[in-house]
Amino acid sequence: MIFLISGFFSFLLIVLFTPSLINILIKYGIVDKPDNVRKLHNKPVPRMGGIIIYFVLIFFLSFIYPGIQEIKFFLTGSLILVIVGVLDDIKGLKWSIKFVVQAIASVFLIIYLFRHDYFHFNIAGYAIPDLVAVPIVFFAILGLLNSYNLLDGLDGLVAGFSLIIASLSFILSFKGDSVFVSLLSMVIIGSTLGFLKFNGNPARIFLGDTGALVLGYFTLGMIFSATAEANPGHQIDLIFLFIVFSLPIIDTLRVMVIRILNKRNPFLPDNSHIHHVIYSKKIRHKTTVFIVLMLVSMTTVISLIYQHYSREYGLIIFTLFSPFITLTGDILEIIVKKETLLYYGKLIRRTPEFLIKVYRDFIMPFVAFLLFSFFIYLVFHKAMHNDIRYIYLLLFSVLTFSYSIINLNKQRYFSDILVFINFLLFFYITGSNGIFYKLHEFPIVGLLNINQAITIILLPTLVFFIVFRERILNSHKEQFFSGADLILAALIISIFLFIQLSEQKADFYRTGDILLRSFMVYIFYKAVTCRFPKIHFQLYLSTYIIVIVTLLRIVLF
Repeated sequence: MIFLISGFFSFLLIVLFTPSLINILIKYGIVDKPDNVRKLHNKPVPRMGGIIIYFVLIFFLSFIYPGIQEIKFFLTGSLILVIVGVLDDIKGLKWSIKFVVQAIASVFLIIYLFRHDYFHFNIAGYAIPDLVAVPIVFFAILGLLNSYNLLDGLDGLVAGFSLIIASLSFILSFKGDSVFVSLLSMVIIGSTLGFLKFNGNPARIFLGDTGALVLGYFTLGMIFSATAEANPGHQIDLIFLFIVFSLPIIDTLRVMVIRILNKRNPFLPDNSHIHHVIYSKKIRHKTTVFIVLMLVSMTTVISLIYQHYSREYGLIIFTLFSPFITLTGDILEIIVKKETLLYYGKLIRRTPEFLIKVYRDFIMPFVAFLLFSFFIYLVFHKAMHNDIRYIYLLLFSVLTFSYSIINLNKQRYFSDILVFINFLLFFYITGSNGIFYKLHEFPIVGLLNINQAITIILLPTLVFFIVFRERILNSHKEQFFSGADLILAALIISIFLFIQLSEQKADFYRTGDILLRSFMVYIFYKAVTCRFPKIHFQLYLSTYIIVIVTLLRIVLF
């Protein structure tokens, strides 16, 4: 329970205080200015946003984790990186200074691993002596910290990458003995999701060097610890970690080789990273982030195949897949240049208008009515008995509702990512009694549970809308998916795949279902608000009402 509450409230703290941080950074001129060369934004954007993630992490670790003294070396390394990150964001530092500081932080992380008996490394099951492992792990940490920083080139990219790795870490560490690893993973998930509200394309604030270094350091400590906790004897296979981080590793090595061959400093930034290459192929900013994160998801899935099923098959699959990391840009260029997109456009235009009209005027309203009726049923359906977590969740919902109302009054802005959180909460609360898995007889298809029925109804409805949305909405300008939506999609797909391949599948399969169900309903909500913009406020408000009323029923009755 403590992990769930920590995740939700770390999300809340970030959402509440990031707007104030944005104003402070703008006031003192701590902004990232466009250069029309490497940077893709066209106006100054506040940076150093990662400082708030750091403070939230420290807050939860200090007040919730009882063994704070046991991780003092780990926290010392993070503090060193935060200080140098802040200085770099404010006044700029030479790459050599940052490199030395990253090396010092790497030493503190290694000390932490030794003190917690996590320093047991092997390669494909063959043990590595500590004297050999120390320099290997040192340079691995140093290189990954640097690659994390270099990866921070698009809105939400590092945040999305961190979310995927944190989710993997939480699943791996769930059955382990370390409360610290699970707590850290969940707080990173919550705080980074909250930050994504402001960092997704178009970003209102950047992580800055502070955020990239903080998330890089905490993520590395987290995945090292989680991997050790998941294996007998706290063994850590370096090949597993290499596959997990293969995208930033391969990309960084590729870029450094290119720079050295061109007689340039390998540590100075340029626009030759994979995200810049993909973006240069006339791919949208937010779509580029989604593509990169799906590559990360695939490599992480391969790492689980290697870890839990077969090392041989895992290595074969990775060997076959890894060229796609470096050739993604070329593959996309071929797709864009060929007539594939033209055929796609012709297919959309040739679809009979009556199908669009039937969907717009009948199918979409009918599915909305079914969902609304089902939600009302769930609100008043028998729920589980009250316990302390529901009181915390009620407090969370009331606070986010208050924030949303204030935000609407000030800026006339709908925080749609909070709607996703509302659906997540609602399905978590109402599904605790197993209602979604009871079999029912349905016409034509036969026996199905509610979860399967929702998927069968919503999935084709959403696919049709996404493909034909311009004709359904009679608009070519409507932006349906935000940058944060696509990052959420990549994250949820990743988590669902992780659960299917993990040894904790029995513990997490409902979590995967809740995430997928919540996201599908959230996307349908966005589709309905695009089709009927006049009821956007009412629908937005109703997502809070169903959660708060359901929680009040449980808490009071």
